[in-house]
Amino acid sequence: MRGVTSYIVRQIAWPLAFATLTLTGVIWLTQSLRFIDRIVNNNLSLGSFFYLTILVLPSITAIILPVATFCATLYAFHRLATDSELIVLSASGFSRFALARPALYIGTLVMVAMYTTLLYLLPIATTTLRNTQYEFRNDLAGMALLEGVFNTPTDNLTVYIREREPNGDMLGVLVHDNRNPANPVTMMAEKATLIRTPDGPRLYMVNGNRQQIDPQRRTLSLLYFDNYSLDLASYAKKEGQAWREPSERFINDLLYPDLNDPSDVANYNKLVVEGHRRIVSPLYVPALILIAVASVIGGEYNRRGHGRRLVTGAAAAITLQILSLIVAHLATKSITLLPLLYITPLTFMAGALLLLREPVRRRVIGRA
Repeated sequence: MRGVTSYIVRQIAWPLAFATLTLTGVIWLTQSLRFIDRIVNNNLSLGSFFYLTILVLPSITAIILPVATFCATLYAFHRLATDSELIVLSASGFSRFALARPALYIGTLVMVAMYTTLLYLLPIATTTLRNTQYEFRNDLAGMALLEGVFNTPTDNLTVYIREREPNGDMLGVLVHDNRNPANPVTMMAEKATLIRTPDGPRLYMVNGNRQQIDPQRRTLSLLYFDNYSLDLASYAKKEGQAWREPSERFINDLLYPDLNDPSDVANYNKLVVEGHRRIVSPLYVPALILIAVASVIGGEYNRRGHGRRLVTGAAAAITLQILSLIVAHLATKSITLLPLLYITPLTFMAGALLLLREPVRRRVIGRA
């Protein structure tokens, strides 16, 4: 018994690992492309790029694992059926539920991984990603300023560089400060250096002038300087106390929102539904596993193959995934529909279990 269980577990584990790595890699690659622009503009290292892209893995994994588990189980049982191994095991006394048990063992491990990801890793990774992106976006000292181009590192700052020296110094610099559109300031310098300080990034300019127009007097104020320090930290966008998205919150913050926070009250349904969705999402794993197993060995035996059954099983799995999205959307509109989040996977699970029942063998009694 243990040998058979271990054998079936191995038949599922290898396709599961392959499907998980393949699907995660493809989605991770597409998601990482949106960080390319940030890496180029902020002159970040390759390590920073991988750090940002790794932070999106928990959200990808939570979506991939149920699908990968279904595909691996369906593939493994179809292969066992094609090689007539399931027929031999059934003839040896293994019931359908006994054959499905190894797949459920795999499903239990996947559920533990999903609960760990959804309840712990996802909020930590999402919060860290948001904070890191904010730091990179406002790190003006790391901004890559191109030669001969009017660079706009922020909405209110324009920088032009005629030439950049190998040591990083900039020649022929023009800086236009438009934070106050009614009173813009323009600075020009022969040479400038962009450096980091404990108080934030600063642009040190040498041999230049500062031009400012007085809108009331309609006069130009011109100030020549030998050395001028421009504090770039004041140009950074202030994040303030931004509202935390549901993906950034732990389960307790989702199920029990802060009723003193107007934003939480306005998004109460959204937060509560997200909390219950994290609880119920791992339950889709055993439901999908049972659908995969039932599509191969459930119902009456058919010698013509399992093509139609595989299509039916795949259609049932897709329907379950679509219903999960629909139910979550409806529950967000009306919190009274929240039980449907749990009823949906349990209904498909019950239907698959019914198909896995052993067929009733009728005895034919002949006449004496």
